Amino acid sequence: MFSAKASSLPLARVSVHGDRLEGVIDPHSWSRLGEALVSVQTVSVYLDLIRRGQVIAADGRIEVLGEIRCERCMGAMPLQLSVTVHSGLVEQEPTVTALDPELEVVLAENGVVAQQSWLEDEVLLALPMIPRCAEWRSGVCPVSGLEPLTVGK
Repeated sequence: MFSAKASSLPLARVSVHGDRLEGVIDPHSWSRLGEALVSVQTVSVYLDLIRRGQVIAADGRIEVLGEIRCERCMGAMPLQLSVTVHSGLVEQEPTVTALDPELEVVLAENGVVAQQSWLEDEVLLALPMIPRCAEWRSGVCPVSGLEPLTVGK
């Protein structure tokens, strides 16, 4: 088993019979995610690592609990995100596409994956582009308690 807290993942150490990458990550170590969200409470990783020749298939999920800013009312709203991971870790991209074109390619420089960057990228790519809290027609937002912004001409 590999710790999700590690900074790197050496592909050579993954067992032929498979391994797991799991654990809780310190949310302060992911500065880009911290900038994208209002707050991050927990980040948990649950991935199966399966060796398929030169490729390590990583399948599972990353779970994030926190708060994200609503683009409608600018208030903080709860975020519970489960990111599905289906990746192929490898030194050369053609190896992954030949094995399974559905795998997302993650390149390992000199046989080592920059684990924290890879996992943080997976979460950042899964965030909603324009997050909005519950629809409302007028009055106070049920999530943030703020009035809708109005623009005068």
